Amino acid sequence: MSDAIALLWLPFCISVALVGIHTALGLHVLRRNIIFVDLALAQIAALGATVAFMLGHAVNSSGSYAYSLLFTLITAMVLASTRAWSGRISQEALIGVIYVVAAAAAFLLVEKAPQGTEHIKQVLTGNILTAGLDELMVVAPVYAVIGAALWFARARLAHQASGVAGWWWDFFFYACFGVVVTSSVALAGVLLVFVFLIVPAAIGLLYADGARSLVIGWAVGVVASVAGLALSYAWDLPTGSTMVCVFGAVLAVAGALRPLLRGRQALARSVTVLRVVITGVLVLSGIWLCALPRADQPLLDVVERVVPEARTLYLTAQERTIHDEAEAYAERYRRQAEQLNAREAASRWQGAALDDNEVRRISSFLKSYNEMRKGEEFVQREVRSRARTRNRWVLGLALVLCGALIVPWPWWRLRGRQHTGDGQERGRTAGLG
Repeated sequence: MSDAIALLWLPFCISVALVGIHTALGLHVLRRNIIFVDLALAQIAALGATVAFMLGHAVNSSGSYAYSLLFTLITAMVLASTRAWSGRISQEALIGVIYVVAAAAAFLLVEKAPQGTEHIKQVLTGNILTAGLDELMVVAPVYAVIGAALWFARARLAHQASGVAGWWWDFFFYACFGVVVTSSVALAGVLLVFVFLIVPAAIGLLYADGARSLVIGWAVGVVASVAGLALSYAWDLPTGSTMVCVFGAVLAVAGALRPLLRGRQALARSVTVLRVVITGVLVLSGIWLCALPRADQPLLDVVERVVPEARTLYLTAQERTIHDEAEAYAERYRRQAEQLNAREAASRWQGAALDDNEVRRISSFLKSYNEMRKGEEFVQREVRSRARTRNRWVLGLALVLCGALIVPWPWWRLRGRQHTGDGQERGRTAGLG
């Protein structure tokens, strides 16, 4: 536990700073309905960093930051100048164009550059674990100043004026946004910055208005950050990508819980939608199995992964024996490959690098283990495919039946309501007669 705290306390502090400023900006973004402006400005900052990279500036250097900030401020001026277009063209269209052009330009610049792919990966996903105390001490005061400026100017920003004054206030907002995004992309990457901006603010507005939405967004963002950091450490996953997925899951959970807090009517609608979705999945999966039994069957694969005993419904005893043996061998080869990878990684971290012969030997064993594992997995797929082809009508029709009966469409309820309405209408007509 002490090792985890020592490693994660600084990324946690950086995440708190990012959540604090991005939630405040996210509320403005959602109210202005310019959802993807963060992605556009973040990609522009990434383009500036890529230009600096091509000119020889180190990643996260002052030169790289200057190029990113310059590109972002120019884009802020463009966005402030095009608000008048919204009468005929949505500003989101321009924002989308800016994003895709900046992304394409960045790819063109690094196409021939050494380590270009790694640079793009770093820009997109970032690596918040490598951010140090020096970076935090620089961005925290910047975030605090911009946060205070946004708070004092909240009334002006909420009321979007026209003319020259409106342009200056729009430029002020986009410039503040650009400074924050430029600093944040260098710390966390484009994708994580986007979820910091949108997810906490969206949950805050989902449950409250005014200052309470900001507080809720801060709390949700901090909790999601802790969960993402903890999961990435426990499962040895890329930190940025893990946090992005956790924030997405938190938004899904918040949306699912809202009907529970709004009353029985909202809950009933949500349950009905869920039943319809489950019905559709079951019916479509059954039809897909009947039509193409040897194709991928996602629903059956998920069920069998969660409940392996489900294979007994269509595999014979001999097929189960072959499948289980192949599964055991595949797992054995996977573990052996992991042990070799762990040995090679441990030698690098401990400073005792392996010689070339040992590295080639490990590579040869890894290749052999991976090939043998793929062969055993092919045996498993072939056994399942043949059994599913033989039983496709039984399994497919069973799925369709489950969709129609176990999780049925509420047609009788709608029909009953229609009959009730018709009866009431006839009663009113008779009363008038």
